[in-house]
Amino acid sequence: MPLSRRSLLKLGGVLLAGAVIPRQQRQDAQDWPIGVPLGRVTESRIRLYSRPRPDGNVVAFKYRDDVVVVVRAVVGLGFYPHNHLWFETPEGYAYSSWVQPVRNAPNGAAAAILPEGIYVEVSVPFTDAHARPDPQSPILYRLYYSTVYQASGVATAPDGSAWYRLNDENVVAMYAPAQACRPVAPEEFAPLAAGVNDKRILVSLGQQTLAAYEGQTEVFRAPIASGRDYFGPDGTTLGSLTPAGEHPLWSKRASRHMTGGTPQNGYDLPGVPWVMYFSANGAALHGTYWHNDFGTPKSAGCINLRPADARWLFRWTLPPVPYVPGYITVEWPGGTRVVIQD
Repeated sequence: MPLSRRSLLKLGGVLLAGAVIPRQQRQDAQDWPIGVPLGRVTESRIRLYSRPRPDGNVVAFKYRDDVVVVVRAVVGLGFYPHNHLWFETPEGYAYSSWVQPVRNAPNGAAAAILPEGIYVEVSVPFTDAHARPDPQSPILYRLYYSTVYQASGVATAPDGSAWYRLNDENVVAMYAPAQACRPVAPEEFAPLAAGVNDKRILVSLGQQTLAAYEGQTEVFRAPIASGRDYFGPDGTTLGSLTPAGEHPLWSKRASRHMTGGTPQNGYDLPGVPWVMYFSANGAALHGTYWHNDFGTPKSAGCINLRPADARWLFRWTLPPVPYVPGYITVEWPGGTRVVIQD
């Protein structure tokens, strides 16, 4: 049920109350600098090099979830032909495909939460979700930068810090420190180019790019990571796990807990942000936080996007999504067309 204008204005005021708290008051034990670009390692182990090339000297190792300061991004010689971008750190150069760009932007808790709940986005490199609002309680998930969740309440931990109760469609009750989450205001759901109906998305699997059009005018372009390539029954014909053809967007969600595969070889990803389903088999456009390797096929069939790109498309595409409940499903003929070309 859509919120009234009065409720939206009230909620906006509530969210503005969540001001940034001083660094010394943070409950998180990590000592990440504030206000500078950072990078989180997404692989089990990576090497830092003396120069932005694979033939540089190895000067250090970093491990999954290590966070480094990114001095600047530079073009060098990549490990893969689709990406030649490196991140310069104080210790050496890290290949950007293996490092998620992040920030450390702690927040204060929302002063109150309406019965309908609010959406929050993790605004620090990562934080842990616990079974109770207590850092000593069991850890259920690690929540990463740019992931999105619906918060239904605020609780107080034994140390006096504020924690959000996060809703999860997989029926997982979990709590996360409020300082690690940025409240998402209703206006961040507001449609872009609302008066334009002639919208379409063109995806090139060969070039691994996405372009958004209003009529014949391209208004947006982004790199993607589509479904992994595979060889067909004949052993020679290469296909993609992403279905080619023309598809309408039929469902959109601000947040989704995605799971699939087997316990030995699967995925369990809470808080996938800005999800737009275009295929009956569950393929979607969505933000991606578990890698930064765009420009090459690597997904299980979805179209991976940088979180900021997915957010823009979520607001631009039809149908629009109301802040409450934060998702929508429409009947045929659906919303914005997604044209996927080989």
